[in-house]
Amino acid sequence: MRIRRRDFLKLAAAVAAAGRLAPAALAALKDLLQGGDAPRVLWLQGAGCDGCAVSVLNSINYAAFDDLLLDTLDLKFQNNVMAAAGDLAVGAAEAARVQPGYILVVEGAIPTGASGKYCRLWSGLAMKDGLPSYAANAAYIIALGTCASYGGVSAGAPNPTGAQSVSQILGSDPRVINIPGCPAHPDWLVGTITYLLTNNQVPPLDVNRRPLLYFGRRVHDYCLNRHKLCGQPVLANQLSGEGCMEYLGCKGKKTYSDCPMRRWNSSGPGQYGVNWCIGAQSPCLGCVNPTFPDGMSPFYVYSPTP
Repeated sequence: MRIRRRDFLKLAAAVAAAGRLAPAALAALKDLLQGGDAPRVLWLQGAGCDGCAVSVLNSINYAAFDDLLLDTLDLKFQNNVMAAAGDLAVGAAEAARVQPGYILVVEGAIPTGASGKYCRLWSGLAMKDGLPSYAANAAYIIALGTCASYGGVSAGAPNPTGAQSVSQILGSDPRVINIPGCPAHPDWLVGTITYLLTNNQVPPLDVNRRPLLYFGRRVHDYCLNRHKLCGQPVLANQLSGEGCMEYLGCKGKKTYSDCPMRRWNSSGPGQYGVNWCIGAQSPCLGCVNPTFPDGMSPFYVYSPTP
């Protein structure tokens, strides 16, 4: 097991410098790593497209994915990146499960129809049965992506597989943190894991169990001054046009997320991404919302905000 303290401290320092973490937390982080054990992570994938895993692979701003989840943390199981397969991979996951204290990351919804046969973690273990089993010994449970957080596209009507969210399976579990998005931004996961390790507690959450640090302001609030000319709003009159797209179906007034500031596809350490949905002249679809996609549809039709 490799532990790269320098890289992990560099990650925490970058987060602190960006205003994401109090500098005093670095001392707690040092104490955490004094014992020589890297925090363990188990990552299970349910019904979904693996889009969140692919998004996290682009983690550069805070730390590269391999530095964080392969070298700094002790990643015990993750379908997309682990070299092991078959019985060797399953054995690693099962061996890690019986040792309490790991961070459990769940991506994708959990189908409950047909006794869970629509989705299996591996042969003989349905996702709906595996999740409670693996949640039992977890210190924290991160529902990554809207499918895991709220059901998402996987639970869209008529939901023939009976897909449910992590919280629908586990109930009101205080260990659960929802990091929605279709896909979730890599910084949201990296920053949340950093908070857990440095504070040893769940971060402040909103009523939908999302970290307030990333989901505390509306998309529209970030956009407000962007589409103004001489103090007056500029309204786009067609898709791909310049200006506010509220009347073209933008859900920015109903969506709490820092996408406008954070953006996707960071070009290097300490840098935010280069673009996002509205930046590409496309309306916000509200993908981080609990009712996405059904409650946000139709996407390109104006829907007044209560």
